[in-house]
Order: sequence, then structure tokens, then C-alpha cells
Amino acid sequence: MAGSQSMRPTMPPTPPQSGRGIGVLLAIFVLLAGWTSVVVPPFETPDEIWHFAFIHHLATGQGLPVSEPNTQALWRQQGVQAPGYYLVAAALTSWIDQSDFPAIYRRANPHAAIGRPDAEANRNYLIHHRDEEWPWRGAILALHLARFFSVALGAVTIWAVYRTLALLLDGRQALLGAALVAFIPQFVFISAAASNDGAVNALAALVLWRLTSLIIAPIPGGERAIPRRELAVLGVLLGLAVLSKLSVLGLLGLTALAVIGLSWRARSWRLFWEGAWWTAAPALAIGGWWYVRNWQLYGDPLAWNIWQANILLRVEPADWRTIFGELESLERSFWGLFGWFNVPYPAPVYLLFRGLELLIAGGLLWAAIGRWRRGIRLRERDWAMLLLGLWGVVLLISWLRFMRIAPAAQGRYFFPAAPTLALGMVIGLGRWPLPGLGWGVATLLAGLSLLTPPLVIAPAYRPPPAQAHLAAELTPITARLGDAFIVQGVATQPDRLLPGQTATVTVAWKARQVPAEDYSIFVHLVDEDGLIVAQYDTMPGGGLYPTSQWHPGELRVERYLVRIPPTAYTPNQAHWAIGMYLPGDSATGVTAGHRLPVQVEAASPDLQATAVDDALRFGRVEIATPPGLTPNPLEIAFDDNITLAGYTLSRRRLRPGEPLTVTLYWRARGPIHGDYTTFVHLLDVGGQMHGGHDGRPVSPTQAWSPGQVVEDIHELVVSPQAPPGIYQLELGLYTWPDLDRLSLLASPGAEGADRFLLGPIQVEEARRD
Repeated sequence: MAGSQSMRPTMPPTPPQSGRGIGVLLAIFVLLAGWTSVVVPPFETPDEIWHFAFIHHLATGQGLPVSEPNTQALWRQQGVQAPGYYLVAAALTSWIDQSDFPAIYRRANPHAAIGRPDAEANRNYLIHHRDEEWPWRGAILALHLARFFSVALGAVTIWAVYRTLALLLDGRQALLGAALVAFIPQFVFISAAASNDGAVNALAALVLWRLTSLIIAPIPGGERAIPRRELAVLGVLLGLAVLSKLSVLGLLGLTALAVIGLSWRARSWRLFWEGAWWTAAPALAIGGWWYVRNWQLYGDPLAWNIWQANILLRVEPADWRTIFGELESLERSFWGLFGWFNVPYPAPVYLLFRGLELLIAGGLLWAAIGRWRRGIRLRERDWAMLLLGLWGVVLLISWLRFMRIAPAAQGRYFFPAAPTLALGMVIGLGRWPLPGLGWGVATLLAGLSLLTPPLVIAPAYRPPPAQAHLAAELTPITARLGDAFIVQGVATQPDRLLPGQTATVTVAWKARQVPAEDYSIFVHLVDEDGLIVAQYDTMPGGGLYPTSQWHPGELRVERYLVRIPPTAYTPNQAHWAIGMYLPGDSATGVTAGHRLPVQVEAASPDLQATAVDDALRFGRVEIATPPGLTPNPLEIAFDDNITLAGYTLSRRRLRPGEPLTVTLYWRARGPIHGDYTTFVHLLDVGGQMHGGHDGRPVSPTQAWSPGQVVEDIHELVVSPQAPPGIYQLELGLYTWPDLDRLSLLASPGAEGADRFLLGPIQVEEARRD
């Protein structure tokens, strides 16, 4: 009866469900994640507004998105995501009138500090209005329904983790593993977001559960057949998984490996072909059409070419040093980094997480050594655990590949391995001879997750209160900005600054009437040539109190921290310029940068206040030369032990056809191995070159001694066709004749950059004869 369907293996029994325990855990998780979804303001989770744009597109009957490189469609890069999650969310919300979504979408904060956990202002992606408050309606109601759907998917993930571990460990350990994952604060946060992360986490966990069940099933002697229903269920889950996100395509290989292993153990080719057919057929039927569509539309079944054309890529692939340097961001965003990766915990909390990691890692190492000493004889459960571990390795390799081309240090990418994470945490913590350690950690994580919404997330989006009186340190002034606002007082400190230092500018604003628009505030430090030395642009209230939400007669006193760039030209004299402008909106025809006109009605003579270019100018600031061996000292480190130590410019206002002398000062940090040519290019705002000079330094770079400072002079001429505007100088080094540029060692926000920018340079209109 070899190969007969009657020779079915005995499938593992359903684990004794501490039905009450897992039921209580799921109830707590749903309440916690549901509460988090309500506390987090709309679209303040990573990429949520673009994920919802996909849902909105489907819910309003527009069909599946068709994307293109550099798309300006509302869904941005998410338009090529596998559509499973969005189809269900659209079905749940299609009955809601979401016609207000485009207007909400246009409220994106132009000054949002995305990915900057050190930011103290503008941490909000969206400019929030009162129409987001309860009772929900329109697109906001649809968003919250989609979030609740994600919460349900998070609960499915936890349930699948429990069922997987119950096949490998005892019921109490399985419940502990599920709790440890359920209460990771970042997992709660991501499960409360309208994004496809919830779907991929749930479906990956379900697939791993079914694979584990197949692997540990006892095999009677000889050939056997696996119940086709079991294989078909696995195939259906695989199809749904690959229809949820590309990151789980590796599950297809994992399933194939499991089927091969089962066939090898049973010594049955028939088992292999049956397993392949009954898993592949449902998977292809459910998910295959999407990849065929991608091939037809984009010439790539994964649509990876379109995805890459719509995301921020590194200048060049990251090396191990860059990736290692970003591991702290990965660590933080795994345990808890909220908002758009800009609302962190206090630093001691991350030290607590680091200690937990060491406990788990130490326990796993201890367990591995103990197993090695006892001798390695693998049983079915060991093979299942190895398969779970292999899935974690697959995700790690996929993440490293992505990290090479894009900044992607996000811990959420590892939540599709939730059963693997739970198993590792249970084993690691269980090795320590500390009774109750695991449940103590789970309780600690649950407490953090409970406190995070009211103590970390909500305060980050709470507008500062209005002021009742003018602060004593302010110098009174009356300056009208259009018909809506008045500046009633200003104060600045200090009046002497070095490059790299920070100035504080305090302004008292009063609303005469409430505009319909949300104006941005600008605070600029402008030198005597009219060039902006430093600037800080923001929405009022640190981004949280837009002008359309002010009340007539309301007084607001705000402080702005303006950092002087380390590259600021010195010595220099400057003054402050403040005002309001509209960021611009192509949908409404508002021109970007449209400023409110300024009229000074009364001011102290000491302020020297004037209205120039629709800005209130006042005060005097000296930008002093910092101590150093070179003019405008810098510390810009390039590879191969070369540092840009300073620079000078012969002038900073030019006309087309006029010469400019740029002197660079290089310092060798150690032996230099390459023979480099240096370059200086004059670039306009679009990156087009309008003059430049390339040449080898007088002393060849290989001959520089450690610590030596070398003067490098470049003479260039502004192109006669150069349009007027603000320009920058691009400079760096390269080898000849391969033109291989030397990379900067540190270039936050542009990892792998091979140039440095100096400026600004003002190019005026050409003289008319």
C-alpha cells in the first residue's frame, strides 16, 4: 500500500488550548492595539497615508493602481505593493464617502522631520485639523476602520505564534512566547496602523504554523501520503501571503524545502509530487495573477524596477561600515520608535531593551552549547525549529540586500518571523535559572505598551498652549502681516555666533482674524549680501498648531532654534528676517513661497526693524571666525585619510562671465594611497553645472604627510548662460582616468555621498550693454 492515501500520517493533535490563557491574551492585545490606533493621530505611522491612498483608490472604484517611475500619484511607491490587504480594507470601507481624502492628503507638513528621532518640532507628518476629532467621518472614519482591521490581523499573528509554539513546546511556554511578541511596543504600534504589515505578519505566521505541523507529524514506516486538505490549506495561505507583500516570497522556497525533506524521510517521490502540486496550485491560483500583471505592465514580475524608481536610494551601495552604523536605528525601531521614526522612548528605556537582548542572546548561546555537549541528534521538532530559524535568516539576508541600496533600518521588517522571534525569546530567557523571568519580561513589555500611548505618543502631538501675556524679555513691536497677523514682540540671543552654534529667536504672534490657509513661519539669518546664512522654517506650534486653527485675538509666543551651519562663511555680519508664507499647492494653484506682506507700524529704534521683501528684518548678528589653522575651518572627512580642513571664496555675488577663485585646504589624516584630482563645480538649484575647474593639487596627494595642510586653488568662470539664482559649490576628489570619486566617511541623509556642497553663491542677472 505504498503511496496509498490510506497511509496517512497521524497529524499532531491540537494543542491543549489553555483556551482561557490565549483568549485572555488576545483580548488584552486587541484592547491595547485598538487603544493605540485611536491615540495615534491620523497618518502618523510610517507610510500610512500612502497605504491608505491605495485603499482609497480601490474603495472609490478606480481599480488597481498603475504606477510609473517618480510617480506623483497619492499612493507613491505603495502603488506596486501586492494588493491583498488593500482589497479587503477597501471592501470594508467602500460604503464611506471618502471624497475629503485628497484635501486631507494635501495637508502634509512640508517641514516634517521624518526619520529624525532627535527632532523637537515638526514630528507630525500631517497638519492636523479639528475635523479629525470624534465623531469620525469621511476618510478619517475609513482610516480607523482599516486600522481596526490591522488590529484583528495582529491578533491572528499572535494566535498563530501560540499554535506554532504549542507544537514544539508545552502550552505554558507557547503562551509565554505569544505574550512576548504581543507586547513588543513596536509590534503593537505597527498592528495599529493601516498598512500591509499586519497582513504579511499574520499570513507568514499562519504559513509557519502549518509548515511546523507538517514537519513534526510522525511518519509510519514506509511511504506515506499527507492529507491533501492539509497541503491545500498550506497552498491557500501561501497564495494569500505572496498576495500581501513581496517580502514573504521566501516562504515558497521554505515550503519547497519542507516538502523535499518530508519526501526524503518517507523515501517517496510520489509524496514529493503530490506535495508540490497541492501547495503550488492554490498558491499560483490565488497570487500568481498579480505577478503576471506586473510582468505585463512593468516588464518585471516583482515590479521592483518601479519600486526602486519611487523610493530614496543611496548614492552608492552601503558597505558593512554603513550598515553597522545603522544597527542602532534597527534596534530602536524593533522595540519602539513611533511616529515616522521620530518619536522615541527616553534613552534609559533603550538600555533596558539592550539588556533584554543580551539576556536572550546569552541564553540562546547557553542552550546551543548544552545541545552540542549532549550530542546532536535531530528529531522532527528540531527540524521544525531549524526551519523557523532558517526563515529568520532568509529575512535577514533580504533586509541586508535592501539595506545595501536604501536606508531601511526598520525593525518591523522582522515581524513576519514572529514565531521565530517568540521561539528564540522563550528558549533564551528559559535557560536562565531565574523562576518567572520570562513572564516578568512579558509583564514589563505589557506595561510599556500600556504606558506608551498616553506618555510617549500623545504628548508628541499635543499643541503647546497659547500665551495670556507678552513675555517680559521680548522687545515690543507692532508689525502687520497681511490682514491676519501681528508681530507684537521679538527677542534674540546671542548676538555673536560661531559656525555650528545655535541662536534662539523668540516671537510673539497675534491673530487678528483666522485665515483658511495654513501658513509656514520662516526665521532666516541674512547677511549683508542678502544671502541666507541660516534658516528655520516651521509650522506654528512646532507643527502642531496650524494658523487655520487659531482663534481671533489669540496670542502665541514661540521660540525657534536656528543652527548656524558649520560651513557658514566668516567673518560676516547679518540680521534676522521673519515672516509667513504659503508652502504652495499645485492642486489649488497656490504658488510656493507666497509671503504675507509686512508693514512695520511701531518699533524700538534698537531693533532697527524694517520691512524688506515681505519679511520683518531686525537686529544685528556677528558671525565670527572660529579658531583654527585655516580660514573657515572644517572637518569634512573623505575616505583614504583626506580631510577638507577649510576654504575661502574670492567673492559670493557674481554675474555670468565673471571669475571666482575657490581655495581649498586639505589635511592628511594618515598615509594616502591614491593619486587624486580635485574638482570644484558651480551648480544651480537643479544640479546643472554652470562653471567649474578640475585639477591636481600642486603637491600630489600620495606625497602628503600625515597632519600636513595643503592649499589647493581653483580658478573658475561663471557660464555666460547661467540664469540668476542661488548656487552651490560641489567639490570632491577622484582618480584619473576612471573618474572614481572618493566617498565621504560621514554624510547623514546621503550615505555613500561622493561630494561636498558649499554655499550659497548668488549669481545675478547678466549686465546689459
